[in-house]
Amino acid sequence: MLRKITSLVMLFSFMIMVVSGVAEFISPFGRLSMMIKWEMLFLDKMQWQALHIVFMVVFTVAGILHIFINIKPIKAYLKNRAKKMVIFTKEMSIALAVTVVLFVATINQFAPLEYFVKLNKSFNSYWIAEYKKSSIR
Repeated sequence: MLRKITSLVMLFSFMIMVVSGVAEFISPFGRLSMMIKWEMLFLDKMQWQALHIVFMVVFTVAGILHIFINIKPIKAYLKNRAKKMVIFTKEMSIALAVTVVLFVATINQFAPLEYFVKLNKSFNSYWIAEYKKSSIR
């Protein structure tokens, strides 16, 4: 039962983090969101931030519990055909390589990952322009 609850808490918290992450991605930066009274699905920026932070913690705690509950299968993932423990299995090496490449590419602003950052900035530029238009009137 604990395994099912943990997995479902991870699923639901992940879903909330995705939606709140999208809200954070498209929302105006800083105080501008309060100045224009920005909302999405009846929640303001501060509420979306709070949801994202809280459910990141929930997801992390559930993830740690998930690791402890599933330590046997995880250990099995790290064994070769001879049932010997091998930390850098083929799958582990691929997963680590993908993670490292994405990390380095993001830090160094390589395409196409930099386009996500530029898209986020374009949303902010849009909100600034909207604020300027509304404050001129």
